[in-house]
This record gives sequence, structure tokens and C-alpha cells, in this order.
Amino acid sequence: MRNHSAYLLAGLLAAQGVAAGQLYGSAEMQDRDAMLLGRRVQAVREAIQNPESPRALEAIIDLGHDQRYYVMVRGWLAYQLQGDMSIVDASRGQAPEHVSTRIRFLNRAIRALDLE
Repeated sequence: MRNHSAYLLAGLLAAQGVAAGQLYGSAEMQDRDAMLLGRRVQAVREAIQNPESPRALEAIIDLGHDQRYYVMVRGWLAYQLQGDMSIVDASRGQAPEHVSTRIRFLNRAIRALDLE
């Protein structure tokens, strides 16, 4: 899954650069916007990896409530949840606690994005 996150980040940054190029004339502004987006995506990645972090849900909501990235964040969470559920199924209910914790967190995060 780690490689998928890297490809996702690269795609987002490229897309953001294209969109920014249409709105802004300055390469400096494009770079700044791409860096800010990259930090937000990185915060979501860290939230998924560390769901017990105090700001984990906030990081996901921050990027997910931006209508430009809602579908991407929602899909990312659903994809991770599907993978974790597969781990639970394969382990016949004996999944590691961190997987169970992440499943609970992902369900909360998805609900938070969908309800607001």
C-alpha cells in the first residue's frame, strides 16, 4: 500500500500543478500550492498509519472537506478499509489489534466525510 500512496501523491501534485498553472502565472505560487497540498496528503497518510494520533481525524477532514479532493480521500480510506477487512477475514477474526483499531478509525473518518 505504501507504493500506492507515493503514486497517489505524485498524481495529486501533478494535477495540482496543472490546475494551478491555469489559475496562477507564477511558478513560485504553483510550487507553494503543490507543497501545501503535499503536506496535507502526507498528514492523511500519517493519520491512516497512526489512527490513535490526536489530530488524525482532523487531518483527514481537512483535506476531505475540500471538494477538489473529497473523492480521492474517500476512495483512499475505502481502499485501506477494504484491505484491512481482508486481513480480518484471512485471519479468521484474529487480526492484530492495530488493524482493528484502524478499521474503527477508518469507519469514523468515512462517516465524518460523508455526513458533513
